[in-house]
Amino acid sequence: MEDSKKMDRISNLPDELLCHILSFLPTKIAFTTTVLSKRWTPLFHSLTILRFDDETVHNYAAFNSVCGFIDTFMLPPRLPNQFIKTFSLKCRFVFSDSNCHILDAWVEAAKQRCIEEFHLSMIARISNDTIFTCQTLVVLKLEWLQVEVENLCRDLPSLKTLQLRFVRFKNKNVLQQLLNASPNLEDLNAYGTSKHDKNSAPVGVKSLSLAKLVRAEMRAIDVPYNVVNNVEFLCVYQAEDIIFKSFPVFRNLIHIKLQFYCFFHGWDGIVQLLQQCPKLQIVFIRKWRSSSSKEWKWPNSVLECVSSHLRSCTILNFEGSANNLRFATYILQNARLLQDMTIDVTTRSSNEMLLERSEIIEELSSCPRISPACKLTFEYK
Repeated sequence: MEDSKKMDRISNLPDELLCHILSFLPTKIAFTTTVLSKRWTPLFHSLTILRFDDETVHNYAAFNSVCGFIDTFMLPPRLPNQFIKTFSLKCRFVFSDSNCHILDAWVEAAKQRCIEEFHLSMIARISNDTIFTCQTLVVLKLEWLQVEVENLCRDLPSLKTLQLRFVRFKNKNVLQQLLNASPNLEDLNAYGTSKHDKNSAPVGVKSLSLAKLVRAEMRAIDVPYNVVNNVEFLCVYQAEDIIFKSFPVFRNLIHIKLQFYCFFHGWDGIVQLLQQCPKLQIVFIRKWRSSSSKEWKWPNSVLECVSSHLRSCTILNFEGSANNLRFATYILQNARLLQDMTIDVTTRSSNEMLLERSEIIEELSSCPRISPACKLTFEYK
């Protein structure tokens, strides 16, 4: 009995399972297992998922220490043909131009090891196109980078997920080239992505096709919506901007999230948008401030997506205005398949024309619902 209590069950696990467990840890933490016994050292060095996520580096000494640690994994004498599945580096220390060669060496090493997932979150310049020419890459996530590559000529046939957050392109044509080079892209997330050169042309439309794209999240990016009109999920930040653009028909769209900072188009803009989404099932709307005073009236006919497909509707920051109540009532009385409607009545306003929270709840709770399965939920803090 005593022997069974003292048994080291973890050490008896097979190497493959131990490596799998270690892969969930930051690489720096996984390294500490090498002090346990000699068996753990080769296990650690055989890891294919490397995560160097250290956002506490604030000086050159700590920065150099981190760089040296990463070098032991990415550069010789590590076997040059040793496969690396994932490389992730998050660092808030600014990479100066004089240190960019270090980053270039890591990227080149990752490419040589047939990297599949590459995550880079740091303030640095990228002038080498190596990472954009890696044909084994399946997931590419870049954040806070300044891309100074002039042209991209290679294809990324394996790329399925592309995330660009606060990435600045010196030449906006490179963004178009990147999208053009990704014919199998399924998931696009572009947030705060812009260009340096104000004179560069908008992202081209005629030559750009993302036929396999299923999911798109966009904010402050000039990719036209007809480039992403095959998606099933669409999230748009600063959604007021889309009313000014040519919004195509989204025949496959079933889930949309819209976030408005200034709701100056009102519910007419929402109706205009919903008309272009005939199969929509889930609608999520967050608005911070309403500025449209125009009275909203029900459309002359019921929207196809509302009457035949809509199953879930969520409205956050719901103020007790007459227009808001009319729209919510329109959904409740016309959405035949509606299963849940969630109204967030957290927002409080000093406007005496608005209904109080209790009045909103009473008004909508007493509203007839065409769907017998509809559950009406109110949220507030």
